[in-house]
Amino acid sequence: MNAVSPKRTRGIAARRRGERGFALLEILVAFVVLALGLAAVLTGVSVAMRSDAKTQTSRSVLRVAQSRLEAAGVTEALAPGQHDGRVGNYYTWRQTVTAVQSGAGVRKPEGAKPEGIKPEAPAANAVSAFWVEVAVRAGDGTVATLAGLKLAPVAKP
Repeated sequence: MNAVSPKRTRGIAARRRGERGFALLEILVAFVVLALGLAAVLTGVSVAMRSDAKTQTSRSVLRVAQSRLEAAGVTEALAPGQHDGRVGNYYTWRQTVTAVQSGAGVRKPEGAKPEGIKPEAPAANAVSAFWVEVAVRAGDGTVATLAGLKLAPVAKP
């Protein structure tokens, strides 16, 4: 039935001879594109993992600082000064306590002479104020600083 002419057969064979190296070249280009895509994805994953590790460290440092600030005045009496310490082998903390002077002093009664005023003894429920600052540093250099006003009972003389 269908007979293919020899002329046509030679034309098809000539075209295929010119395309022999294209299959290998196409595979190499596809491999390079795949390698570049995988490199970009892996770079993104590694950046995300480093960022996650930094976030976890920051969160841990903040938790230690919150814990130290909450413990101030509970586990030990508040006194002006600095205290240092370690939590495990990774965190160091510094707590600075400063006494806050209240603006309310002893008021002079109307018509009283200055020498007649005696300071009153602190009331039974009197409190003194302290400004407490806590700085916590992790081993990788991450720092968290928190501060707050703490009230403590006045020491009885």
